[in-house]
Amino acid sequence: MQSAQRDRRLPSLVLSAQVRGEQVGTYWAGTSDFDRGLAPGADVQYRVGSITKTVTAVAVMQLIAAGRLALHDELRRHWPDAPHGDVTILSLLTHTSGLQAEPVGEVWETLMPPSRDEFPANAAAARRLYPAGTFWHYSNLGFALLGELVARVYGAPWEEVVTSRILEPLGMMRTTMQPAWPHASGYSVAAYADAVQREPHLDSRAIAPAAQLWSTVSDLATWSNFLLAGDPQVLDRDSMAAMRVPRVIADLEGWSLAWGLGLMLVRDGGNVYVGHTGSMPGFLAACFAAEGSQAGVALLTNSTASTGVGSIAAEALRVLDEVAWEPAPWQPGPDVPEEVAPLLGRWWSEWREWIFSWTEGQLVAKSADAPSGSDPERYSPIGHDLYLCISGPGRGEELRIVRSARGDVEKMYRATYPMTRRPEPFGGTEKRSGV
Repeated sequence: MQSAQRDRRLPSLVLSAQVRGEQVGTYWAGTSDFDRGLAPGADVQYRVGSITKTVTAVAVMQLIAAGRLALHDELRRHWPDAPHGDVTILSLLTHTSGLQAEPVGEVWETLMPPSRDEFPANAAAARRLYPAGTFWHYSNLGFALLGELVARVYGAPWEEVVTSRILEPLGMMRTTMQPAWPHASGYSVAAYADAVQREPHLDSRAIAPAAQLWSTVSDLATWSNFLLAGDPQVLDRDSMAAMRVPRVIADLEGWSLAWGLGLMLVRDGGNVYVGHTGSMPGFLAACFAAEGSQAGVALLTNSTASTGVGSIAAEALRVLDEVAWEPAPWQPGPDVPEEVAPLLGRWWSEWREWIFSWTEGQLVAKSADAPSGSDPERYSPIGHDLYLCISGPGRGEELRIVRSARGDVEKMYRATYPMTRRPEPFGGTEKRSGV
């Protein structure tokens, strides 16, 4: 930390690492506020910029999980006079709406984004750079529209919605709309000297859903764990998994950056890290997690100068991934239900062996030759002898159980393909070619 803060000439740098929801270390160097002599620390707030978008995306997904919105709904279905009302919620979450990046006007020169009352007219004047779904193009304006949609559906300001429905249930009490002491001050560092200048405070106003929040590395450690595990009070694990699915490649040449539903997916060698970076005048931030190792990193600094905070976070995650963390100890699970017991063990389909087991109170299946660490299929009952695959390669497909007249399980059908206790050709043993 000391060398990164010194070599990159950052006023301060704070990093927190967590594994499986437990913080394993918080590190800092430098000064958070030179005038007040404030040292950085786990509870010192910094501006997190576009990490705010991930919170807005979760607010949208809460409405989708509740059946009040759908990904392919057009904006005008829930906001009748919405500007650019024909764009879909999906295209806004994935930055494929075709909208220009910023509101109309010189926002970053005047430091005066439109107010909420001014926003509809401002957004209506924004350009559509290309038809929706054509290219990935990052848009703060698009997330401002999503924030306004959330506010209109709930009938309450975006700030109140995300505070009461997301931040407070997760215990993120040091994540706020405006800075709350102790907080860092934002600076710019001279290009060819070591002088620093305080950056002005920018209130995002109508663009708040894209970039308003202040937070700490402790709160962001909670957030990185939530991005992997979900929380039943806020958004379930399956909905969070849907947010992490790659929807669009942002850089077609290198394929190092993709986008899920409001989430950045950074590919680093064989690893994929999920989260977001952020920048505002005087501040840079990054918050990422690795699904495989269940590790997360939050990084905050009070410098405007681009320092590649995402690459620092990725490097820290790489180190966490390489450390041989002790796996969680095995614990006995719930008893196997009587109707599930005959389904367990080895099955064959298309001359491929599958293993079904009962794990953590759920029916789980995995191909015997699946790579180590790959996701299994998890099944949930939806009827008598009928299960729905809720995660893994067969997500959305059904598993149907066939029993004999005596009630014994004879075979299963996974996504319509028969599964038997021994390998059989298509059509069954009585239809072998040449017999």
